[in-house]
Amino acid sequence: MRKTKIKKIVTAVIASALMVSTAALFTGCGSTTNTDASGGGSTGGSSLSGKLTLNGSTSMATVCQALGEVFHEQNPGVTVEKSGTGSGDAPQAVLSGTALIGDLSRELKDSENPDQFEVVQIATDGIAIAVHKDNPVSDLTQEQIAQIFTGEITNWSEVGGQDQAITVLGREASSGTRDGFESIFGIEGNATYAAELTSTGEVLNRVASDPAAVGYISLASVSPSIKAVNVDGVAATDENILNGTYKVSRPFIQIYKKGSDSELVQAWFDFVKSDAGRQVIEDVGLIPAE
Repeated sequence: MRKTKIKKIVTAVIASALMVSTAALFTGCGSTTNTDASGGGSTGGSSLSGKLTLNGSTSMATVCQALGEVFHEQNPGVTVEKSGTGSGDAPQAVLSGTALIGDLSRELKDSENPDQFEVVQIATDGIAIAVHKDNPVSDLTQEQIAQIFTGEITNWSEVGGQDQAITVLGREASSGTRDGFESIFGIEGNATYAAELTSTGEVLNRVASDPAAVGYISLASVSPSIKAVNVDGVAATDENILNGTYKVSRPFIQIYKKGSDSELVQAWFDFVKSDAGRQVIEDVGLIPAE
């Protein structure tokens, strides 16, 4: 797969993925084969075939669909389906068999029985603090961000902006982005939101349409419709995540049942770790895992 072709796929994926709801289904090109979530059902010959099901983080929708498109091109007999209902749903989806692979934009919690899963980090993602593109505030300290999201700072004028009440937007309780954000800033259980939204795309759209809004989104989802503020004077970029100066980042991980012998699952992770898979991850704005 040539890099230019991968980029065309990724561009189309990003354009569409941010517009869908968390319950949307992302399906790789081609017809669905007669298989169930166990991943079996070869249609003959030696080519890989079946349905590979993923569920979990909505922040990972773009990268999963982009990977799924290229994986399908390499394996035309495989349909890749991605549901996005939040990181918190991923472990149960895998255990119940409704998904072969779970997507989490955070680490597994002890309460989620991590010993039952194989865990593969596929990328590192920054969390961007998003404001309206016309907001004059371009830099916030970690302390100011924590105070905004806990209600101690309620007006943009308190941080160098206009005299305007701040609209604080967050994600639903099961969101890995929310979990990562609140953990990084030490505000777990203390955040105060004007609205709790169910997808990255919803936060992006609300911030883009409300000059008073602030929210947090995956760095890979930043678009010209909003502005990502600097944190402690450091821009939210891949380079600054890699060099350790931008502190607001989290892992993108995928899980599957420990002891699984699914050919589809093993083929997926072989692809994700390949040069082609890593290129897709880079092209959607993430840092591939080592």
